[in-house]
Amino acid sequence: MASSGQLPSLPKRWSTLDLGLHAFLAVNPLALGLWTFSLAPLVGGNLFLAVLLAGLVTLLGAVVFGSLAMRWPWTGGDYAWQTRLLDHRVGAIVALASWWLVVALLAPVYGNVILVQVVDPLLTYADWNGLAAWFHGRDGALASSLLAITVATAFAGLGMRRAAVAQRLVVVIGSAALVVVLALLLTSGPVEFRDAFDDRSAELYGTGPLASSQILDGSLEASVTEVEPLDTLRLVPLALLFSLWIGWACPLVGEVRIRKPDLVRVVLIRAAAASMLISLLFFIALGRASTWELWNEANNLYWGTAYGTTPATPLAAWPNPVVFATWLTDSTVLQYALLIGMSAWVLGWTATLFLPATRVLVAAAQDDVLPRSIARTRGDSVPFAALGLLVVPACAFAAVDAYWDAFAGWSSIAVVALALTTAGSGLAAVTALRNEERLLAGIAALFVLIVAFAIAVWVLDPVYGMRTFGALAFLLVLYASSAAVYALSRRRRRESLTPVADLE
Repeated sequence: MASSGQLPSLPKRWSTLDLGLHAFLAVNPLALGLWTFSLAPLVGGNLFLAVLLAGLVTLLGAVVFGSLAMRWPWTGGDYAWQTRLLDHRVGAIVALASWWLVVALLAPVYGNVILVQVVDPLLTYADWNGLAAWFHGRDGALASSLLAITVATAFAGLGMRRAAVAQRLVVVIGSAALVVVLALLLTSGPVEFRDAFDDRSAELYGTGPLASSQILDGSLEASVTEVEPLDTLRLVPLALLFSLWIGWACPLVGEVRIRKPDLVRVVLIRAAAASMLISLLFFIALGRASTWELWNEANNLYWGTAYGTTPATPLAAWPNPVVFATWLTDSTVLQYALLIGMSAWVLGWTATLFLPATRVLVAAAQDDVLPRSIARTRGDSVPFAALGLLVVPACAFAAVDAYWDAFAGWSSIAVVALALTTAGSGLAAVTALRNEERLLAGIAALFVLIVAFAIAVWVLDPVYGMRTFGALAFLLVLYASSAAVYALSRRRRRESLTPVADLE
């Protein structure tokens, strides 16, 4: 091991089921997944097949992270494994960049998903169009990010025991709503759907009486029936933008009651499998009701309007398939119930933002990389210093993102930092398991190669918008900042060990 520092021992308030639910909420396809799926027309290819392939990659990640967690159930996850199994300096710099700076940077992403999937539909249904329009301005973007920060902070502030209860409730509510949404889609046909689409879109968004026909007149760029191997392969990294983070819950594994070590890996595999299967089932249901072409072309026109590459879309809102499903019932009560129930998936996903990161900061503080005061806890509560270390920069980044367009473009490359940390834990698994568990080491090596491929596509393919000087420079700034924090901690440690006589 590269480091022998003592990791924190915290009360074990979670079961393996709670760990699996947290992992599933982090990669559930009904939050960021729907948002990334809507981007598929910008790439082309077969989204169904791409999500299937991405799901297999997520399963590989579940095996890798589950194997690490069952052998080394350390508080801090990526940070602990990389500093102990690889190199303390590199591990600390890489993990802190992701689990501190990048987590704070993600607040606007979470805020935007809350806006388009929760706030906007509810305000539109309530006929509060003025307030809905305000949320799409700069002030509204900041408000959405602050809402995401509030949800994540409140969840982390519950403490581990109450947080476990809260996420179980979220999953129950979201699952009930999902069953009804799938039933509505699977029991409807294209003709019925298009009639409902035309009527409700005209009522809510002021479209023309034949909005569905206008949308289908566009130039379709994504299909579920044509494979298009190269474009489909390019779509896999797009799907991984939401599903690669199966190890998101692993910094909490030190607080899990593990009666059978294998269960840790099992629950992560089940979470990854559930994410993939729900994605594919949702596609089948949506294709059964609306036809695949209508949804894809609506997405194509929405993003084409945003980027000025297509005529203006007739539907002046993000094509939300959950909203489309509510149009298949005439019950206003059921419509609101479904919108609120499906919002549970988005809020549950948002709730995962800060909690694991606080444990990374606690582990780093225990190693003296951060001040020791950050590691002070009482019972199963979250250290307020660690939470503040996330909340304050998150608010600052949210404000900059809302009012400075260039920064919003640069910060998208933060996903590369997350992937590098994920690959780092894969390398830790290869190093630690290569002698005793060669098959697992081989799986970890394959996983690392696929993550490297995804990173290359994100950076090199212009459709992802990361191949700019500003974005690459911003990535270097993130790592330089993390390295500076580490260097200061080493200097502080050396000074604390300097004898008084030497100082004189």
